[in-house]
Amino acid sequence: MNMKIKNDYVEKLNIIRDKRVAVVGAGPNLVSVNEISEDLIISADGATNFLYEHGIIPDIIVTDLDGISVFPEESIYVVHAHGDNIRKLYKVNNMKIVIGSAQVFPFGNIHLFGGFTDGDRAVILAKLFKAKEIVLYGMDFDSGYVGKYSKPYYEQNLPANWVKRNKLKIAKQIIEQVLSKDL
Repeated sequence: MNMKIKNDYVEKLNIIRDKRVAVVGAGPNLVSVNEISEDLIISADGATNFLYEHGIIPDIIVTDLDGISVFPEESIYVVHAHGDNIRKLYKVNNMKIVIGSAQVFPFGNIHLFGGFTDGDRAVILAKLFKAKEIVLYGMDFDSGYVGKYSKPYYEQNLPANWVKRNKLKIAKQIIEQVLSKDL
C-alpha cells in the first residue's frame, strides 16, 4: 500500500488562520443546508459526499474513512486510522495531501490534534489553527438519529443506537468546550 504519510503536510492547515470556517457534519439536518458562505469548508467524513453531490469541494476533509466515498483531489485530508478501520486504509491511495491523526501516542508524521469523532476533530482543527469564526452545519446531536450521509450505504436517516447516542453526546460536549475557550 502506498501510504501518503511520508511527508508532513500539517503546515497546510494554516489556511484556516483568520478565516470564517464552516464545519460540516453528516447529521440528519445536513439535507436542509442550501448555502455555505464561509471562507473555508471543513467536512467531517460522510458530509463530504453530500457536499460533492451539490458541487461543493471542501478545503479540508476530516475522516476515519468509514463515511467518505468521494475523494476530491483539491482537498487536504486529515485521516484518523484506528483498529476498526484498518481494512479501509486503501482509501488513502485516492488522496493527494494526507495528514495523519491519532487519539493517543502520535509518532512520526502522525499528529495528536484531539477529538473523539470526525466532527469534533474538525471543530478542534478550526480552533487550533485560529479560525476567525466557526459555523456548524449538519451537527445534529440531539435528534436521536444518524444522518443518511454518515455511511455510504445508508439510504435514509436511521435511529441512533445506544453507542452512537453516547458518541454524539461526547462529541457535543467536546465541541461546546472547544468553542467556549481560547486555544
